[in-house]
Amino acid sequence: MLLSRYKYGTKAIVYISLLLLLVFTSRDGQAAASATPPHILFIVADDLGWNDVGWHGSEIRTPHLDELAKSGVILDHSYVQPICSPTRSSIMSGKFVSHTGIQSLISATKPCGLPTNITTIAQQLKGLGYDTHAIGKWHQGYCKEEYTPSKRGFDTFYGYYTGAEEYFTHLRSDTVDSKRWTALDFHYDHGDEYTNVMDMNGTYSAVPPEYPDKYPNIKDKNRKTFAGMVSALDEAVGNVTDAWKKRGLFNNSVIIFTTDNGGLVHAGGNNYPLRGQKFTLWEGGTRGVAFVSGPLLNKTGYVYPGLWHVVDWYPTLVELAGGNSSDLDVDGFPMWSHLSNNITSLRVNFPYLIHNESDTFAIRVNEWKLMIGVKNDTWHPVPPESQLGQVELATSDNFEDGELLPEKKKKQPVTYLFNLAEDPTEHNDLSQSNPEQLATMMKELENMKHPYAPDICSKVAKSEKSNPKNFGNAYSHGWC
Repeated sequence: MLLSRYKYGTKAIVYISLLLLLVFTSRDGQAAASATPPHILFIVADDLGWNDVGWHGSEIRTPHLDELAKSGVILDHSYVQPICSPTRSSIMSGKFVSHTGIQSLISATKPCGLPTNITTIAQQLKGLGYDTHAIGKWHQGYCKEEYTPSKRGFDTFYGYYTGAEEYFTHLRSDTVDSKRWTALDFHYDHGDEYTNVMDMNGTYSAVPPEYPDKYPNIKDKNRKTFAGMVSALDEAVGNVTDAWKKRGLFNNSVIIFTTDNGGLVHAGGNNYPLRGQKFTLWEGGTRGVAFVSGPLLNKTGYVYPGLWHVVDWYPTLVELAGGNSSDLDVDGFPMWSHLSNNITSLRVNFPYLIHNESDTFAIRVNEWKLMIGVKNDTWHPVPPESQLGQVELATSDNFEDGELLPEKKKKQPVTYLFNLAEDPTEHNDLSQSNPEQLATMMKELENMKHPYAPDICSKVAKSEKSNPKNFGNAYSHGWC
């Protein structure tokens, strides 16, 4: 789970992690407006729920993350997309998913990806003098070379292209038209060189037993396994932070941590007391754990109360690196000074999802939240006992193809209205009792519907051309 193949020394270094780590690196003296551009470690955890971290009172122990969070700034209202690929597309692009066309998951067998006309954050930082590196889960498309990390601004990539794999064997399985295969998805890409990495360092499907064994009090099998995985993540973050300090990088560093979506309950994640989970537009699927930490913050040790959306990281990183954020074609706001000095957020609204194809919509305006046609969900307390069988954790596409949209569309989609300042757990629907506010929010929704990029991946058929047997039994580009 640890960093590999990176450069250090006098150069400023940026690391972004998608489940493990994506890496950006900067060349000294070439950043536009800063003589000593900061090192940035940006960690994105996969499927980490609101109730899965120590600083929210979870039974899962995260001492390294807790230390970074409490010594930095905890973002209490940081929003992400409810599934993996869309959140990653917003990090990479600084755009809402209704403007990228990545409203749905990018399946390993579908010929689609983040549009190549979008300038990624990696490409922006390269223009400011940064070397760029990616480690971990990509999930932004790979069917053609132009979609792969080394063609989206990253100098190197060490990780996997798709949305899930066995962490220790690096194998995954997919099925197209009743044909099923299992193949390697682990790569080291450097420029135009693509290497499949055979690095099977264990037989565990999820995590070595010493990690879940730390939780004898947790009886639910899935929750216990998940807790062990979070402990392993926490340990890895601690190791990377220690290495940062030993190499003299920490004092000029900013460390950012966020989840990509809420926890998935039947896989052991938990978002209680928030309603919902991964794949849903309720707060449990979209209000993400997040913090920023490091010596460059002016004010630390507090909880930032303002609204934040994952698209805001793009211009904030550009601003932090000395760039001009006013020239960017993004939906985010540059708010480094706001986080660093506890200044009121520039963000007052955002779309959770605009999906014209299914008439599914959710938006936020100040404290108000409107949802139309969304899949319903409830509140999921931590299970006291094992109530579920062991879930298949990584190798199949059952998670990748999870549905965000309603299972059965009714003639008249259900409408919900919540005041999240008074009701953060979404118990009291006000759509009938407050028609004036509902009308106001409906007008706001119409404004947010335009412009709209049609959903790229949801209607694209799976392709047998993706079969890894065509590429040395490894998931590879070259089939679309």
